[in-house]
Amino acid sequence: MASHSLLVLSMILVLHSIISMASASLSCVLQCESEVNLHLYLHQIASGPGTNQVVIVTSSKASDFGLTSVTDWAVIDGPNPATATIVARTKGMQVQADVAGPGWFNYFSMVFEKNSRYNGSSFEAMGINFQTGQGQMAIMGGTGEFAMARGIIKYNALPNPPTFQTIKELNIHAFYVKPADTTSGGAIQ
Repeated sequence: MASHSLLVLSMILVLHSIISMASASLSCVLQCESEVNLHLYLHQIASGPGTNQVVIVTSSKASDFGLTSVTDWAVIDGPNPATATIVARTKGMQVQADVAGPGWFNYFSMVFEKNSRYNGSSFEAMGINFQTGQGQMAIMGGTGEFAMARGIIKYNALPNPPTFQTIKELNIHAFYVKPADTTSGGAIQ
């Protein structure tokens, strides 16, 4: 009799677990993630009018190993800076981190502007950034709409940019946790 009761109790617990997993309201133990894909362009101006990076540490090495710059690059919605709209800025630093050069290690916050859909939200990113060619940088966090983001920024340097400038096509793919709705008056605990 005791083993029959134990079997029934075990089956009830298993069925309860299966039904709980199938319930839409319980499908995410934690907040569910959302996904975003953005196609943007990064505009670097190393020298001249509109410069958006400044060298703060120089180097005596032939490859400029150790050279460090502070950056405030524009992120625009099209490949032509003259006609595109700035939607975000990448605020951070870059270090020439390849002894053979050039291989720039970048870390920055990509902060979206007030005129964009993601006003004030940001991605936190880092990785090796080559002046020409293709590459990837990791998204390791975010704020606002992009809280707890993780993902990748794939970039491709466009050919024939203006002198002392670089324009990179960015394909951003990220997962993030949508922030809780704070309009309902719920208390933060």
